[in-house]
Amino acid sequence: MAGFCSKPVLIFVVAFIFFGNHHAFAQEDKTSGISHFSGNISVTNNGLSLIPAFSLNRPAAIFELSVGGERLSFDPEMRFALDGQPWSFIFWWRYKIVKSDKFKLHIGAHPAFIFENKMVDDGNGNMIESMEAKRFFAGEISPSYNFNENNKITFLYLQGRSLGKVPFALNQFVALGTSHTNVRLSEKLFLNAKPQLFYLKMNEKDGYFASGSLVIGKKDFPVSIGSIISKKIVSEIEVDNWIWNLSLIYSFNNEFVKRSNPLL
Repeated sequence: MAGFCSKPVLIFVVAFIFFGNHHAFAQEDKTSGISHFSGNISVTNNGLSLIPAFSLNRPAAIFELSVGGERLSFDPEMRFALDGQPWSFIFWWRYKIVKSDKFKLHIGAHPAFIFENKMVDDGNGNMIESMEAKRFFAGEISPSYNFNENNKITFLYLQGRSLGKVPFALNQFVALGTSHTNVRLSEKLFLNAKPQLFYLKMNEKDGYFASGSLVIGKKDFPVSIGSIISKKIVSEIEVDNWIWNLSLIYSFNNEFVKRSNPLL
């Protein structure tokens, strides 16, 4: 299984780095729907999820991609353990309803697959390890208000439901936070910080949490160091009191340039 699953990892790494090193793409008018292609590749010591119960809790590689136009984008997230075993696949579609200098509002929806290893009976009385994919469908709504170019307040409401024959699960996630980008640490170094408080409900259990993400990077350099920290405040959901990780992140952000004639 590890050998088979390592192939998607290699394909994503090659594709992301190849496209990430091209800073502009010339397009003819008939292909005018796509205006950007961006993403992050990160390697972390501890795979954490937006919903703590879905965390991998071991080293992982995470591929985040965004491709689309000014309003509509496709934002897949592909996550693997470092041995190549899939952790989760999330296929986001997002649409920006309001896009002004101060106020933004987007909605999104996705199917998702969460992979787990379980011991099952092989039919001969022997217990063997088997991978199970749990299917979910979720939707989100997220308004934000920009105080200035680098500081904003954000809100997120997300609801997800299980699909298939697994026991029914309904997850609700509500978060209020702020975002502070390009905080100057020195002439070359900057800091991005995103603290938030969130409420999580999973079926009949719920809880309150605080979390934050930090990224330290160098201007005009694609590799940065990031960390996520999450603290349980009050919760009936069984998760660790503290969870955290460190990540090495490769980022790219390219734009497609529309031209009436292709460049020679």
